[in-house]
Amino acid sequence: MKGRLSLIILLVFFSVFLFSQNTRASDVDLLINEIYPNPTSGEVEWIEIYNPTNQTIDLTNYSIEDGTHKPKALFGMLCSGCYFVIEKNPDGFSFALNNDKEIIILKYIDLIVDQVAYGNWDDGSVNPDENFQAPSQGKSLSRIPNGENSGQNKNDFRVLIPSKESENILPIFSSLIRINEIIPQPSTGSLDEFVELYNNSSQDIDISGWQLDDIDGGSSPYNIPDGTIIESGAYLVFKNQTTKISLNDSGDSVRLIDPNGDIKSIVSYEKAKRGQSYSWFFDAWKWTNLTTSGSENIFQEEIILPDEDLFIEEALISQVRELPIEETVKVIGVVSVLPGKLSSQYFYIEDESGGIQIYSYHKSFPFLRLGDVVSIVGELAEYKNERRIKISSESDIQIISSRSPPEAKKIKIDEINERLEGRYISVTGTVTKTSGNVFYIRGSGEIQVSIREGTGIKKPKMRVGDRVEIAGILSQYGDYYRILPTCQDDVKIIKSSSLAKSGMNLYLSLLITGLIFFLWNIFQKVKKRLQRLPQV
Repeated sequence: MKGRLSLIILLVFFSVFLFSQNTRASDVDLLINEIYPNPTSGEVEWIEIYNPTNQTIDLTNYSIEDGTHKPKALFGMLCSGCYFVIEKNPDGFSFALNNDKEIIILKYIDLIVDQVAYGNWDDGSVNPDENFQAPSQGKSLSRIPNGENSGQNKNDFRVLIPSKESENILPIFSSLIRINEIIPQPSTGSLDEFVELYNNSSQDIDISGWQLDDIDGGSSPYNIPDGTIIESGAYLVFKNQTTKISLNDSGDSVRLIDPNGDIKSIVSYEKAKRGQSYSWFFDAWKWTNLTTSGSENIFQEEIILPDEDLFIEEALISQVRELPIEETVKVIGVVSVLPGKLSSQYFYIEDESGGIQIYSYHKSFPFLRLGDVVSIVGELAEYKNERRIKISSESDIQIISSRSPPEAKKIKIDEINERLEGRYISVTGTVTKTSGNVFYIRGSGEIQVSIREGTGIKKPKMRVGDRVEIAGILSQYGDYYRILPTCQDDVKIIKSSSLAKSGMNLYLSLLITGLIFFLWNIFQKVKKRLQRLPQV
């Protein structure tokens, strides 16, 4: 009995020893405070760590790594309120900070103390609500306010001028620069599209490093060059041939953004009027026949004549998908996914020939039910290689009748192609990778499955090797396809994997099993020796 008790005490002691090191990081609060991933010529990349606590912290057992998992051990003592900067050099970290997207992880032994992601993570492995834009050359990602952590990186970091080993301070920029006039569809061609700014202050204002951006056009933001100054009461015009910002004829938004990332001015329109500019008049935006690039806006109302020849011929969805972008089209289809499920800005319909996304920038839809038969009139568009029909207003959707919702079309993964894009489909396969609400399955091919928050789907506990049946909308994003489930029944595990454990769990299990076996052998040897001793 005493021998068994001794064995139990030894096992408990060793288990506590094994896991005691992993609780250390919960007592500290080091932060990744600033990241400089895109240096100017002659500079190096660096990462700044900050100690916001009231005690000095020993950096032994801390390390920094990126998504390639090449950890660099930290060293030294970091005093309260102090900064520790590690650079990319032979004495610092060896991995390269990507300019487009990256994740930086600060660890204490094997526990994550802090992590920051930036850029566009199309694979869904990083929560899109958490990440933010990658900094341009010569700018850093700075935690604002300095050393404070709300738990949401997107809110905590700004793109600023670097402040290495010093406090991050948010500069103040004027709120008196506004967008004053835009022309989305000039009669002379798209190169003459322009955005006009106006300085409504009594001082000249330097807008170097500010950005112009269109929300729905897919254009890259335009960085206003250094040395750009708008004089008091003056206008400044930026043409498409310089900015490369293309404003959509069917509706778009233009934003003026200061170097802090704050929107200083924004204007939205639903549908462009050819040859007219959209201009600010004292208290309202109005379309005017007179464009006044670089000068005060003048209102001249459009004379509207009835268009008796306007007629849009109805077509099958598969036929519409083959038409040129910006063509006005009309289709009839059955609602397969409601607005708000996969996105607040779109839903899907399908007919016997195919499926397609219906998009509204202003989220303007009538009340719809699954199975509603609707007539859609809109402009054919494309986003990330997926075709969509863009509508301007709720009146572009007419509800004709109602029927049973479409059933998922069962296919093999290797049959997925452009013809099935936008359709509600069903496939079976084996889970090959899983992370958060994104996982991959393989059957006759491999495909990504992404669960959107708006669906309310609770992802079942799954692991690599599970056999699953997945239904959802087939969506294209860039150069790959993905399935977007729409309800809980769309994600089913039909056979669990026999692989019970993997990774660190498996390693710990083997370690503990081996330890028990080792201690048991020692116990048996001690027991035998005690039995051989002469009895008193």
